[in-house]
Amino acid sequence: MDEVHQLKVVSTSNADSLGYRAQQAVAAAMGDSIDYRLIGGHMVRLLLELYPCSRVTARSTLDADAAVDEVSVIAPATQAFVDAGFNKTAGNAFVMETGDLQRLEINILLARSGATAGLRATTVAGVGQVNTLPELTFALNRPGLMIDVAAEIGLDQTIHYRTRIPDLESAVVLKAHAWHGRRMAKDLADLNSLLEIRQEHGLSPWALDSSPLKGHRLDTARILQPLADSLTKIHTGFQVPGDINRPRLAALIEEHIASVP
Repeated sequence: MDEVHQLKVVSTSNADSLGYRAQQAVAAAMGDSIDYRLIGGHMVRLLLELYPCSRVTARSTLDADAAVDEVSVIAPATQAFVDAGFNKTAGNAFVMETGDLQRLEINILLARSGATAGLRATTVAGVGQVNTLPELTFALNRPGLMIDVAAEIGLDQTIHYRTRIPDLESAVVLKAHAWHGRRMAKDLADLNSLLEIRQEHGLSPWALDSSPLKGHRLDTARILQPLADSLTKIHTGFQVPGDINRPRLAALIEEHIASVP
């Protein structure tokens, strides 16, 4: 994470502005010493800002999710959010009312080891219940992208912050697991965006297309191959955003994700 990317963005809606302010709040709470990754929709949005794609329109995301891999950083991060004016609504959830009937929402998730899939809560002393995910270890064990963001969020108002996001391959792994766990249309839209980035820009490292796959890459392929098969059928059994070209997304999966038994 030695290279620092420079990114200038312009908010085009109130939702955009709230999203960038949430990113700034996460960056301020985590500081320079905590190794975290901004994940979820904000991760995808920033990747699209860094690597624009002609076929993709970025979506706005209000709540910001950040991942850490050490329990010891949860308590100081929690205190930093409280000191900044956030209310802790759960062990890993923070909310700040903005005064214009909108609010900033932030969630902190913890990586965990083991083979058990899906979201699980663990108790952190002095903090409470914190949600954990095993696939976060994949992203946090790899070099991410560090970005200096200058975000224009209003007339004559620009905020500056440095944030950290997973690399493209890690983002695909995270979003594949997110879609598998909750079958939400927004996760499918994000997967489409990430694979379009791969198609248009390449980017490395990328080993999801190299056999044999192992670990979280293997799990990702086992999620995405049935998805590609479903996308070619008349009825998928899950919601597909109307702006997604289903045959094209299926083809992108086939091209960039290795086949597994």
